[in-house]
Amino acid sequence: MNPLNLHCRIDNIRHPRQQGLTLVELMIAMVIGLILIAGVIQIFLSSQQAYRTQESMSRIQESGRFALEILARDIRQSGFKGGCGQDVNVNILLNQNHPDYDATLLDLNDGGLRGWDNNAGPYKERMKGYKEDTDVLLVKHAATHSNVTASGNTPAQAATVNLSSASGIPYGAIVVIADAEACDIFQNASNANENRLTRGYTGDKSPGNKLPASDNPFSKNYGKDMNIMTLSSHIYYVGASDANPNRSALRRLSFPLGTGTNDAIDDEIVEGVIDMQIRYGIDNTGNAQVDVYDTANNVGDWNRVVAVRVNLLIRGEDHNVMPEPMTLAFDGNEFRASEGDLRMYQVFSTTVGIRNRLP
Repeated sequence: MNPLNLHCRIDNIRHPRQQGLTLVELMIAMVIGLILIAGVIQIFLSSQQAYRTQESMSRIQESGRFALEILARDIRQSGFKGGCGQDVNVNILLNQNHPDYDATLLDLNDGGLRGWDNNAGPYKERMKGYKEDTDVLLVKHAATHSNVTASGNTPAQAATVNLSSASGIPYGAIVVIADAEACDIFQNASNANENRLTRGYTGDKSPGNKLPASDNPFSKNYGKDMNIMTLSSHIYYVGASDANPNRSALRRLSFPLGTGTNDAIDDEIVEGVIDMQIRYGIDNTGNAQVDVYDTANNVGDWNRVVAVRVNLLIRGEDHNVMPEPMTLAFDGNEFRASEGDLRMYQVFSTTVGIRNRLP
């Protein structure tokens, strides 16, 4: 045998010729690859949807808890007069003859609570984008103002309450002073940096005070242990969001410096609230217990309301979160999201007892 031929045969054994894939093998490989890619994409999409759903739920729950906490804290104090007994009437030293005097906002003798069933009541023109067919709630009470103490006794005919330090209470704020036996309300005519509160002429702040002070005395001669507070008067409603007027939010209209046209402050509390429905727990028998929960239209005497049940419907603003439009039970009725609306909705409810009226 030719040595050269033998060498070529041995080389072919050691280095066989390479062969390509067949068309069938290539197609099988492509199908397997596509299946793997499709699986990865499906896992990614599922994870992304789960994340969006969880994020939307977390935001809604945070908004709902915060909204209920704000409402409950205020409602719980409804009608608090600053420390005088519930059977003691607040002596109103505000100018009740002024056009801007509004007993609904300023008089604590009416129970400190008022509601309107599916309408805005008399304050719609002051509200930002009130949403029709939602409830409105007014809560008022004396609110603690820390570190304000009288420096001595205050005679009934006095026009000034002298303090141990600067009041921090702004000019025009509605002030409540009280002890266990009496309580009075007036509008502050002194600046916040003064060591006194004055019930005198308030200029452009309304409704102002009854003058002169000597003819319209305090309920009694107060000692230095009097409680000094400011009036908190808040109207809660569902209106337009500050960020986007096409969205709705829980809003609060307050009157910290009187009831003049330009004195109201309208704040957004929580975005995403699309409905608020309220039921009032009424004590019909005088035993300080709820006999029936009813709407505002059926409350004859607001002093008989001892509890408030709040229902909020909150919507997330992320689209295509749910597989189909949601249906929820809300305030004894059924809420249905509109066709094609795949946003998340959730109902939040709480019942709040009014601290000053429960046993």
